[in-house]
Amino acid sequence: MNVTITIMTAVLLLTLFSPFGVYYGVKIAKKKDYKAHRKIQNIIFIVCVIGVLALEGLIRSEGGSGSLASSSNFYDTKFFKITLYSHIIVAILSYLLWAILIIISNNKFQKSLPGKLSKFHKTTGYIIFGGLIYTAITALLVYMMTLNII
Repeated sequence: MNVTITIMTAVLLLTLFSPFGVYYGVKIAKKKDYKAHRKIQNIIFIVCVIGVLALEGLIRSEGGSGSLASSSNFYDTKFFKITLYSHIIVAILSYLLWAILIIISNNKFQKSLPGKLSKFHKTTGYIIFGGLIYTAITALLVYMMTLNII
């Protein structure tokens, strides 16, 4: 297995498992262990961002996403392009929203959380969770199409 496929696979696995980690963090928060919830969410976010940066570095070093996927049987199909572009858009929006929520929550932690911000935090968290699930599903599809697995 070459380095490109190794990095792609590692980031795919991170992407696939991140919703489960986030869900576990939510279960911890429901038990009112907010410190553990905060720690879990921060760690998952940092690890995922490092993974995304590694993948982005790989994509750029290989000459762009087209160079990675150009040998795919699906490369010129409308389905591949829609899946890829929607994956990128939802992933970017989810990670931006996640970063904002983490910054706000870390600043408010033990000052006013749980409190007035809790409804916003919970609602935003569910939106992010949905975005992570969509990102994971589309990442798997793009990965499989790129490597001609399906």
